[in-house]
Amino acid sequence: MNSVEFEGVSGQQLERLAHIEFLAYFTGKVTRKDIMARFDVGSAAATRDLGTYIEAAPENIVYDPRRKHYVTTNNFKCLLPLSADKCLSTLTSGFGDVMDSKEEFRCAHLIALEKPDLDITATFSRAISSNRPVEITYVSTSNGESTRTVCPHSLMNNGLRWHARAYDRKRSKFSDFVLNRVVTAKLIHTEHAKPSETVNEDVDWTENVDLVIEAHPRLDSHHRLAVEKEFGMSNGCFTKRARRAEVGYLLSTWNVDATTSADLKGKHILLHLRNAEEIKNMNIESFRLAPSLD
Repeated sequence: MNSVEFEGVSGQQLERLAHIEFLAYFTGKVTRKDIMARFDVGSAAATRDLGTYIEAAPENIVYDPRRKHYVTTNNFKCLLPLSADKCLSTLTSGFGDVMDSKEEFRCAHLIALEKPDLDITATFSRAISSNRPVEITYVSTSNGESTRTVCPHSLMNNGLRWHARAYDRKRSKFSDFVLNRVVTAKLIHTEHAKPSETVNEDVDWTENVDLVIEAHPRLDSHHRLAVEKEFGMSNGCFTKRARRAEVGYLLSTWNVDATTSADLKGKHILLHLRNAEEIKNMNIESFRLAPSLD
């Protein structure tokens, strides 16, 4: 806590001020109703909280009379020491009770190895919330550092790292962008994403496939029985439904042999994709990340 800006503030009000800062940081907007709904306080109390926050940080949020809520400015700087773990947890759970129930924030989650930069994550989060493009400097494994404009619609934790799922105007396609490979990110306030750049047009995100997973055929009977019990298999397999965009990440994270003939070896390979040939023939882009002989 910054004791100068919020000296004399009660613990309960400080919690509400932190909520205001979180919403401004990650969604780009905040209203009195957000505070009232989250903390069960009246309109007058919510107004006072917003006034207290604005007095301490007059350049962080400003009132937009057209949209009738406070919006985040380009000069925003956090006053409170937000916990990266708690922020990412809240993003992962879809903002839980900090968002109006009519709002939807898309975030798929597995277990991350590294935490992304919060400023970069917040910029993408605000872009998703406001449906705006982001100009980024990005370092890719194929082309090195480049500048491009992307229209993000979701965040995804693939088990190793955090990604933003976004339409890439440079390549005219939807792709995954590793947040920790983003050098700079600037929200473009002057325009919105086009209809063709939104989540409804991202087939790999909106369409699901069924992955039929079995104990690896090379396992002996005792091993196979243990694996089938561990994963709650019925008739020797279980079915996992996943977004097309997540298929490769999921299979890689769980070391699922994605070869059609179950060719992979190793004590860490306990599972096999029974319908590997079917999935392979679907031409799913992320499938190239699945464990195989290639």
